[in-house]
Amino acid sequence: MITLYRKIRQKLLTQNRITRYLVYALGEIFLVVIGILIALQVNNWNENLKIREKEKLYLDRIEEEALWNIDILDNQINFYQGNASNLDSVASFLSNATPKNEQLSIPAAPFFISAWRLRNSAYSELVSSGSLSILSDIKLREILDEAASFNTITIQTLNYWRDLSTADVNLFQPYRIQKTFITNGDTTQTMSLDYDRMIGQGEVIAGIQFWSLANKKFAGGLLEYREYYFKILDRINCLENNNCLN
Repeated sequence: MITLYRKIRQKLLTQNRITRYLVYALGEIFLVVIGILIALQVNNWNENLKIREKEKLYLDRIEEEALWNIDILDNQINFYQGNASNLDSVASFLSNATPKNEQLSIPAAPFFISAWRLRNSAYSELVSSGSLSILSDIKLREILDEAASFNTITIQTLNYWRDLSTADVNLFQPYRIQKTFITNGDTTQTMSLDYDRMIGQGEVIAGIQFWSLANKKFAGGLLEYREYYFKILDRINCLENNNCLN
């Protein structure tokens, strides 16, 4: 095409037909500009396609991690709710000297924040690399930011309640019973509490009730934290189905 235009241009110049030469020259320039614009558009389209494919990979990871975290948090919530219920029963027994249910027991020392392994690597990668904007949905980015902030607040709050509860650990020291068992030559030691001697001991009962309250605070905090992961799942689901309301 360029060769053809060059021949036409040379012929027009030879014939001294300047006006038609200018028209053809402008036509060449127009075609070159159009070609550049089309090339840029194709390049932009390809780049956008790569970004959207990368976004899809991150959305899949965020969704998978949210499902994992909900399962982990459910287990922790059940654990702390079970602790609180058990501690309430023990406190009631010690207060009223009612017949003790043999299944009721409390550990010899307060135990909180059993290790859970939440997964947030996809969000962390996007933030650390400054690429969070790869997620095109602003609302999803806001939810992820809120979840990360609430995570920090939750851990701080749970540590606060843990520290308050472990401060009372010495209340149970006079009532601890250590037992040693020998089975097939292996020695096993267990620690329990003498509940009968703890009956009516107001300070101990108050400590157990506070311990129960701390477990309830733990469960409540994790329930609220879990809601953020449900919001993340709901947002990704509506994006995939193109039916997000806002």
